[in-house]
Amino acid sequence: MLMEDYGRSVLGGLLSSVGLPSILSSSSPTKLSIHYETFRKGYFDGQLKVLFNPNSLTASSSVDWRTVNLAASIDGRSFLLKFTTASVKPPTLSLELLFDTYEGEPGGGGWGSLISVPNPLAIHGFSSPSGVSVLPYTSKIAELTQINRELHRPPHCQVWWGRVLLITGPLTSLTQNFTRFMPDGTPVRAKLNCTFTVSSAVAGRELRSADVTKTHTVKLGDTLQLIAHQYYEDVSLWRAIALANNIDDPRRIEPGSILTIPKLK
Repeated sequence: MLMEDYGRSVLGGLLSSVGLPSILSSSSPTKLSIHYETFRKGYFDGQLKVLFNPNSLTASSSVDWRTVNLAASIDGRSFLLKFTTASVKPPTLSLELLFDTYEGEPGGGGWGSLISVPNPLAIHGFSSPSGVSVLPYTSKIAELTQINRELHRPPHCQVWWGRVLLITGPLTSLTQNFTRFMPDGTPVRAKLNCTFTVSSAVAGRELRSADVTKTHTVKLGDTLQLIAHQYYEDVSLWRAIALANNIDDPRRIEPGSILTIPKLK
């Protein structure tokens, strides 16, 4: 199967039936959030919440057909479109995220606490804008395109809007457009165009494959039972890890040590 079933259903039709919350709604809509892997493949334990929900979502799918020119006839040239399974492209989800700190730290008082959306035309008589740099917010999104030292690749992400999982896959395209600056050059407004691509090779499934030898770097709080559950989905198999690494006391494993995770016969 070239793509996950949920990817086809969500990107193919569910978005059209979901009542997407509007950023202009009188009530406070649930913020779109991005969950991402931090140091364990398949564990989406990092989370980012956007400052303002996007106005729209764009789902895209494509299939490439190879054009074959047939012999010319009295009706003109004829063409044949040839399909191969390799021509199927994974679905993508594109959205534009707005980040604005011109009126101060979001939620931290000042103008930002008095308005629901950025309004560059508004006239505020009480004080001057206390703009802070927008980079701490935009850089967190940009980091999703960088290679994670623990994963040895950029992290996979899950994009959620409320209880709706929109897509699972990496951030494959990012364009940052900074549109407003303070007099000293500090950027305070930015639009980020993000594209996420469905990944069928879900990282968690890859880790739980028990027929391939792997290595694991011990983290603070790790136990052999927890590691066995992560790789084998069976805590009772911790003995196989202990035996492969000559561990006499399973309660004492040092953070930073590298364990061999043997394949199961």
